[in-house]
Amino acid sequence: MKKIVFNGKLLLRDEKRGVYRYTYEILKSIDKLIDNTNIEIEIIVPNVNREIPKFDNIKVIKYGRKNVFKCWQYIDYQYYILKNNVIPVSLSPDLASIVRKGINTFHDMRIEHRMKEKMDIKSFFKYLIFFIRNYIVIKRSKYLIFVSDFVRNEFINYYNIEKEKTVVVYNAWQHLLNVSFDEKKLIIKYKKILEKDFYFYIGGQEKNKNIKWILEVAKKNKKDLFIIAGPVNRIIDNNINNLIYIGYITDEEMAFFMKKCKAFVFPSIYEGFGIPPLEALYFGSKVICSDRSCLPEIYKNYVIYINPYNYNINLDELVDMKVEDAKNLLKLYSWDRSAEIILDIIKRQ
Repeated sequence: MKKIVFNGKLLLRDEKRGVYRYTYEILKSIDKLIDNTNIEIEIIVPNVNREIPKFDNIKVIKYGRKNVFKCWQYIDYQYYILKNNVIPVSLSPDLASIVRKGINTFHDMRIEHRMKEKMDIKSFFKYLIFFIRNYIVIKRSKYLIFVSDFVRNEFINYYNIEKEKTVVVYNAWQHLLNVSFDEKKLIIKYKKILEKDFYFYIGGQEKNKNIKWILEVAKKNKKDLFIIAGPVNRIIDNNINNLIYIGYITDEEMAFFMKKCKAFVFPSIYEGFGIPPLEALYFGSKVICSDRSCLPEIYKNYVIYINPYNYNINLDELVDMKVEDAKNLLKLYSWDRSAEIILDIIKRQ
């Protein structure tokens, strides 16, 4: 019987979006699919006192020194892989096995792009370490998973990878099926900011997310309201009176704002997949989306595209543009289908 080991450190994170979402949803689908197969799967996690998701067919094992979380994947996890005859699988490059070749996942090429930019010496060495890690993981992989064809082609061209050892495994949206909200309660909670129509954004404020587009467009469209949700790591321009920052919100609140907004905006300059527009489309929102990186591949004719460097736009004309029915796009992405692709790779090892 084949024994597969997934690095599950991400499952212990407090932040439940992004790569965590991809990891958890893929493993949850694999958990359903491996019943009645001859594949034994383990998820190895740090030996710390944190809540761990439960699975029916996958064994979750706490391993390593007690209460060691930081750098656990570089020492304890590697030792476990080294002493056991297993096939290691990571759903993020930070969790990959170095001591034994395995199946590894990359979500984007931001590290490699950042290395081309000017930065201070501290940042340079930080990104240099990440770059070396990526290089080693690429060279120590039997198979590579990418979250879009755009990202796969970037890595193939940059690292001269054989296309035959790569596959695309998309994100999906079915984690939203169980998300519901009390509309009356949330209307009362957010009454002060729901007095007029608004444009909505949720996500980080990293440079590639291009929050600048929202700020500049808000300045030029003072009659419109813009609401931003998500983690904050720098001060937003407080002089923009028609922009409101609401911080972290729950999935239920996210669903509420996506259903209520005039349009969901996603002006990102670079993404590996970009899942928020998919979530917005599921909840019935119109989506104004950047035309850069992987986004046209993922969203085709189902969103309204913008040049993310152009701030001189007429929002009223933009939201009136016609797009195709999002129901057809949603059929293209499924966590179960993505899990089946990974299981097929595992069966061939």
